[in-house]
Amino acid sequence: MATEPTGGLLQDPNTWVAIGFVVFVAFAGKKLWTALGGILDTHAATVKRQIDEASALRKEAETLLVEAKAQADKAKADAAQLTADAHAAAERLKVELQAELEATLARRQKAALDKIAQAEASALADVKNETIRIAIQATGALLAANATGDAAARLVDQAIADLPNRLN
Repeated sequence: MATEPTGGLLQDPNTWVAIGFVVFVAFAGKKLWTALGGILDTHAATVKRQIDEASALRKEAETLLVEAKAQADKAKADAAQLTADAHAAAERLKVELQAELEATLARRQKAALDKIAQAEASALADVKNETIRIAIQATGALLAANATGDAAARLVDQAIADLPNRLN
């Protein structure tokens, strides 16, 4: 059987342990609570500073992302402009070369036509000269066969005198 302590509550060792614990907690707890609060405040300040730094880094990263996107868009626009300029330059060059080719062909055609005209003129002059030579030979042969003496000499002199007028 359990015996009950006599003498009341102040005689019970458990009461004194509980009172001691309360007193200890009252004196030491305040200091522990203050120290624990300080540690928690320091940790909270550290966490807040890290959150602020992370927020600042995020803003900076977003700014850099916007700048990078703007640069990429500008580079795309520049590339498109360069492509358009290159196509325009190629088209202008094509037109210039086409015009130059047409001019060259026209010059060559004119030169060929000029050579043909010269060849025709030369051929006509050769035919005319050959015709004149043959006519002179035929006339000379006819005169030699039909004309004699003074009449022949007179005809030859007259033909020689008229020759420059007839060649032109």
